[in-house]
Amino acid sequence: MIEDDQHIDDDHSIEQKNNDAASVLLIDLENCPSQLHQLQESLQHYSQVFICYAKSGAKIPLDWLTPLSTAVHENKLTVFKMTTGGKNAADFGISFFAGVLMQQLPAEAHFVIISNDTDLDHVVQLLLSHGRSAERIGTKKEEQEKIAVDTASLPPVNKFCAYLMTHNKNRPTKKETLQNSIKNQFKDSPGTAENVFNVLTAQGVIKISEKKVTYDDAKICGMAHLP
Repeated sequence: MIEDDQHIDDDHSIEQKNNDAASVLLIDLENCPSQLHQLQESLQHYSQVFICYAKSGAKIPLDWLTPLSTAVHENKLTVFKMTTGGKNAADFGISFFAGVLMQQLPAEAHFVIISNDTDLDHVVQLLLSHGRSAERIGTKKEEQEKIAVDTASLPPVNKFCAYLMTHNKNRPTKKETLQNSIKNQFKDSPGTAENVFNVLTAQGVIKISEKKVTYDDAKICGMAHLP
């Protein structure tokens, strides 16, 4: 169980041990409490995980205590309780840590915010405007399936176009951040990521001008639904 008096020590350091593959997950626990059940899996996929909450009765299995304690000790996991409650309290915590981490992590670091609160899209936009790769993922069913397509069965290029459709408000605006976003989607296959970027450019799905990215929505939609 997450104790109400849990907090971050003043000398708690936020450090990144693997700058070459930095990826950060920030969880709005009050908004998405079910994410706690996926915590161990998240710790395997992300360099650091931050959980913010004001009030929570969330519980964890006793078997998790040792691995989670190790993750906290290694600065891979941070659980932060806001000192005061109130509406959107956890959102401010996520915003704060996103800003701190943006200053400390390398430019290629990818930020993922899990929350159903669309107000946190402002944080994503700020990160993108500073050349960072970032996205917000909602857990509500209607946000998870915005398009009727089985992305798992699609070729990589079409799969990424489907991804662009579901994140049409948070698309990277710079070449470097777009490349980082593609790499994050195909992190297990670096060669695939490079090929996806080249095909998107060749097909006119994206256009690069002075390192700025523009998107052709019609082509994105068409490729997202190709078998």
